[in-house]
Amino acid sequence: MSELVQNKYRVSIRLQLLTTASVLALVGTAVSSAQADNIANKPTVWIELGGEFEQVATDQEFFDPPFASLESVTGPLRAGVAQISPGAFQRPLKESFGAEGKASFEPQDTDWVFSAGIRYGQSSGAKHLHESSQPQPYHFFSISLVRHYPEFSDATAKKSEKHAIIDFQAGKDVGLGLFGSSVMNVGVRVAQFHTDLSTTLGRDPNNGGYKYLGTRAIPTQNARDFRMEARATRNFHGIGPSLSWDAMTPLAGNADNAEFIFDWGINAAVLFGRQRANISHKTYEASHPRPSQGNSSNLAVPVYTHATPVPARSRTVTVSNLGGMAGVSLKFPNAKVSFGYRADFFFGAMDGGIDTAKKENVGFYGPFATISIGVP
Repeated sequence: MSELVQNKYRVSIRLQLLTTASVLALVGTAVSSAQADNIANKPTVWIELGGEFEQVATDQEFFDPPFASLESVTGPLRAGVAQISPGAFQRPLKESFGAEGKASFEPQDTDWVFSAGIRYGQSSGAKHLHESSQPQPYHFFSISLVRHYPEFSDATAKKSEKHAIIDFQAGKDVGLGLFGSSVMNVGVRVAQFHTDLSTTLGRDPNNGGYKYLGTRAIPTQNARDFRMEARATRNFHGIGPSLSWDAMTPLAGNADNAEFIFDWGINAAVLFGRQRANISHKTYEASHPRPSQGNSSNLAVPVYTHATPVPARSRTVTVSNLGGMAGVSLKFPNAKVSFGYRADFFFGAMDGGIDTAKKENVGFYGPFATISIGVP
């Protein structure tokens, strides 16, 4: 009897062991199958779309006409009157809104990534400034004379800015585990920048007019108007090799469901291209003689005109480019949402001079947001 119980006990143990082994085998098979399915369903194509708000860092010379510093012959102009500085309305635009897109291809069972992307931004603006005074009497020795025209200064400016950066890259995950994913990219970068400025400045710094006795300015009743017109179109087109390093560090979650990651990267390029500048400006002065001086129709009489069409400049340049980005992302198996901050600087890219060429740096920096969708 005892031997029969022991045999039944041994059979029970063997059945439990076989059952446990079978369950473990089935679980292992299911896990392996799930992993295989995940690998098979891993996206091979990623489509990324987004937008950015960028600050534009650039500097350009402005045209300063000779009459800009004239004061009333009776003394300095009253505060806030006819004191508009040429540089105040000729400054380049400092803000730009843009969009970006990128397509990436990640072949199965490899660490390679092939991508093509574009960033585009533009901005435009117009400005009108006007300052004037009420006609006031002025005194010449002991005689009080009446002005008939107000002192004034009037300025207008229309500006536009466009830029595009295109990248073609091939990258490989170099497997630096500390960073989670670390991809080194080599490729080609294309950059195009364009700015346009059209501006005018009119001024009457002495509403009664003046004439010279030697070097002394003597007030008259003839008002004189000064005017400046200027236009500047500048652009750069370049292409060259690029190198970048993109890294992702997981902060929380897991790759099978969702994870919160820290993104960062650096980039460099050398661009070979042409920069162009087409600039022209003109200044002139007009007098308004009184009817008693034979000007019965009160028409403006030209005093002088000085036009300076500067020949269009074009030259070959080599431009260095450095940049970087940092941000955070919420990544799902087939989607990704990212927010970050990016900067790109191009050294000596634009001709910012007026009468002679002058290399100026161009930079774009600011926040961005993107959404990426993965296609198996």
